[in-house]
Amino acid sequence: MTFRICGLVCVLHSSLAGLAAAELKLGHAVIDITPAVGTPMLTPQSRPFVKLAEVAHDPLCVRAIVLEVDGKKAAIAAIDVTSLPNHMFDEARQRIVVATSLQPDAIMISATHTHTAPQIRERFLGKIPPESRELALAYIAALPQKIADAVILADRRLEPSQVSAGFGRETTISFNRRYLMADGSVMTNPGKDDPSLHAKIVRPAGPTDPEVGVVHFVSPQRASQATLVNFSLHLDTDGGAAPTADFAATLHALLAKERGADMLSLFAIGAAGNINHYDLMAAAGPRRVKGHEESARIGTALAQAVITTYDQLIPVEPSSLRYLRQTVEIDLPREKGAMLAARYGNQPEFFDGEVTIYNEPGRQWFQAEVQVIALGNELAWVGLPGEMFVEFGLALKAASPFRFTMIHELANRSIGYVPNLRAYPEGAYEGLATRCAPGSGEALVLAATHLLVEARHPTASADATETAIPVSQP
Repeated sequence: MTFRICGLVCVLHSSLAGLAAAELKLGHAVIDITPAVGTPMLTPQSRPFVKLAEVAHDPLCVRAIVLEVDGKKAAIAAIDVTSLPNHMFDEARQRIVVATSLQPDAIMISATHTHTAPQIRERFLGKIPPESRELALAYIAALPQKIADAVILADRRLEPSQVSAGFGRETTISFNRRYLMADGSVMTNPGKDDPSLHAKIVRPAGPTDPEVGVVHFVSPQRASQATLVNFSLHLDTDGGAAPTADFAATLHALLAKERGADMLSLFAIGAAGNINHYDLMAAAGPRRVKGHEESARIGTALAQAVITTYDQLIPVEPSSLRYLRQTVEIDLPREKGAMLAARYGNQPEFFDGEVTIYNEPGRQWFQAEVQVIALGNELAWVGLPGEMFVEFGLALKAASPFRFTMIHELANRSIGYVPNLRAYPEGAYEGLATRCAPGSGEALVLAATHLLVEARHPTASADATETAIPVSQP
């Protein structure tokens, strides 16, 4: 079986470095998307799917920046939702294209993955009061335009800017949630229902990524305009029925206090499909805590890492602005794909509620998107379409030709968990829940690596428009 990187949209825009000094402009905007009291919330995701929003603990928002270098533009946005259905990405992107001069390939939209957000998939609304259903449907209908509005407003606010970037470090708040057990098995977050399992933990089954990516934009007068923060940690530290941006809310508040309320802060989750905040091997005993206080503790630690890093950031020369996008064909696991196709009457094409599945003899597959936006020769953002295992983020950073590479998961598409190859035979939650066949994540990383190389060296990967990756399917 092969995974095929195809349909390369290599719209690579760059200014002609060396002919004249490139001018960077930045615009930023925030749009409130806090749901009304009584709107159905995301959790619980099991029947009866009912939890109605209380008064919000803090606002949910769309946060966006637009970059311009010598007339070429790109946009980066983050939305305080758990994930965004694919059709909403497409609709928001199209609305932006119609209202601005931004090209589709220059727009990166990601979800922050906060779990204390509204339910935006109608099929999961469950049995709720009619007035709550009306609130939910109105929220769902309005969201794509609100996403677009943030980018459109940012595009109207372009001002001269300078940029610097770097990495801080935070090692106390993120933990790999997959554990090797004494019997040789792997479990996700063991011990929730059976505390005796804690004593059978041998070690984490994978790494974490302690790097805190920081990109700081300032005016020519050195006033802070925006700070983009990138970190690999599930935003599921709060819980409850009060909408909240989770630990990112504390991060935003503390950075505003540090650098001024006029500065935009934007948090984007890194590769964190197997990373959460539970410390099950703590010396004092397993630590499994949720709530506003815990969320604030984590946000404070992350903010401190950012604040400490400000003085260590390295100026980035915005000599060019480049953006590239590729489509990757992702197979479903063979047995799961065949069962799903049978459920939909073996139609040649069907929608499974999240992605469009193409059904061929012995193969069911869907399309995923990988994107790169590069500013100059040292800074790049990578958009990946699912909940990527942390190993993929680490691999991309290591492979990237850019000094500073920021990984935004759940960007432009939502395809669910994307485990690495070793996780499939290990099993546990993520490997069982995924719609992606073994090798899918590796194919996405390869596609992203090609794009990074092409963005850094525009003539080096001219033959990378189609690459087949053989993967044995169990």
